[in-house]
Amino acid sequence: MTPQNRRKRRIGAVRRRRRNVGLLIFALLFILCTVIITRVIISLPYESVDLSQLASVEFAGFNNDGVANVVVNNSAVDELLATVKAEHDSAWFHTDDVEDGDYVKFRQSLSFITPTANNLYNGQEIPVVGSYDANLAEKLKIEIKETTGTATVSGLQDVTKIGTDEVFRDLSVTFAGVSPSLSIAIRNNSTQPLVQKMIFEIEDPKEFYADGDVVRIHATYTEDMCRETGYIVDTPSEECVREYTASSESSYITNASDLPAGIIKEAVEAGKKAFKDANEYGVRIFCEANLVPVYINKKATFQYGTPNYVSSYFKTVFPEKAGGLGISYNDLDIIYDVKISQADGVSCTAYGAVRFTNIVKNSDGTYSYDFSDPSLISVSYLSSHVKKNVVDSFYSTHEVERVYP
Repeated sequence: MTPQNRRKRRIGAVRRRRRNVGLLIFALLFILCTVIITRVIISLPYESVDLSQLASVEFAGFNNDGVANVVVNNSAVDELLATVKAEHDSAWFHTDDVEDGDYVKFRQSLSFITPTANNLYNGQEIPVVGSYDANLAEKLKIEIKETTGTATVSGLQDVTKIGTDEVFRDLSVTFAGVSPSLSIAIRNNSTQPLVQKMIFEIEDPKEFYADGDVVRIHATYTEDMCRETGYIVDTPSEECVREYTASSESSYITNASDLPAGIIKEAVEAGKKAFKDANEYGVRIFCEANLVPVYINKKATFQYGTPNYVSSYFKTVFPEKAGGLGISYNDLDIIYDVKISQADGVSCTAYGAVRFTNIVKNSDGTYSYDFSDPSLISVSYLSSHVKKNVVDSFYSTHEVERVYP
């Protein structure tokens, strides 16, 4: 081989080595780039999102008095997780083993609040702060860029605010009857749109009221009523209450000291008129006295003499017994003795009681009562029987005091 050929062969060998080295270097660089690109691709997030984009802010109430409620925007979360899952399923390589339950847990980890949730007005910017499970987000390759966003208040209705004075201004509350047997009537005469819709109710209602009783009336309204009318009240519905004091022009006498002696004297004289028909009780009285009744033409012939005043009692019902069936508020019972005789001249002394009831004192200092038609409520030969019937049997329901004309 000539020196020239040898030289050519050396040059060719050098060129082949250089080409092989170049190819090797290129292959190594290609592999390195592929690895780097693959690692970059694997490490890249599937989706990037501001957390506030996953929130839904709802506004309610009225302008300058609105409230905000921040909740998870399920539609936005559905869309995000669907995209993330699709990209995960189509990827060649994964750094984490993701299960379907991880998507559910991530959704459950989302929560939102706003520090400015009350007294809102239209156009106001309020912060929306979210929280989430950072480990799950990293596993699902969701990049959370910001956890705090803003929302603009809108849709709050403009309203006019009214006070409790206006709520109760045209409410008519009247008491009728005689204390402590007063009835109450409530009438809403307001022309104000919201007040017209309100319901006025008595707290702890009673069947009857007495002078001085405090009656609390509650005005009930709803947010829907306010929205319909464009008005709100400066007091919450549960606190919208006003007190009224029961009063009347007259009241039943509830204390013997309030009963003038002149009225007792008038009652004593009026009660004597009840002794008319002695025959109604004559037979029983004579039998109690162990006397034989005499009949003429099969008819009794008993007659009363002039009755004499014996005693009088004023009974006032206990407050807790007031209003009971057949129970009067006050009774003035007057007991008399009277001679009762029959046609053969035989006679004995009997005792009778007359009752006047519900004597009323008026606000002008006068009294109202009816002594025009007295009647006997108990008659007996034995005075103890009469006293038991008209006095002693009432101690459980009435305060009993002896009074004098």
